[in-house]
Amino acid sequence: MQRALATHERQLLEFLLTVNRSFYGAYVQRWEAQIKTCLVHEVIVPYCLAISHDEIRLPSGGYTTLARELIGIDEGVPLLIYAYAVETQSGYVLDSFDIDRLDGEPLVAYPEPGDSLMIMEAGKRIGGADLRHVFKESDLLPRFKLPRDRLDGEAG
Repeated sequence: MQRALATHERQLLEFLLTVNRSFYGAYVQRWEAQIKTCLVHEVIVPYCLAISHDEIRLPSGGYTTLARELIGIDEGVPLLIYAYAVETQSGYVLDSFDIDRLDGEPLVAYPEPGDSLMIMEAGKRIGGADLRHVFKESDLLPRFKLPRDRLDGEAG
């Protein structure tokens, strides 16, 4: 069943978009507008939300996790907070928003946006709370930048 984002869900997703602003630029403005009116539906669990959009994914189009993810803690267990974007004819749109409690158990307390969350990029802490004692750093390849021409008409 589709529904609007709850206030606490929208606030957390807005925070995730804010920490990704320097990486994705004008796409973030588009995504912020998208989540103001979008509908979502739960996929298997209440914390995996598919974001409805009228756009059709390009057959060979990209599907990527946003470059920066958030780490939180719920009863001592790390949470991974992230979103996916999918390529459509009009550019990239948000496709899902997920919170994974890494022990597979249901959330006890919904994470709040802000300084209590650790910001990660390419497996490394780049800001926010220092939660490396519960979520270790790793060496991951950096995410690719989204093409600008799909959003603002500039060539490559």
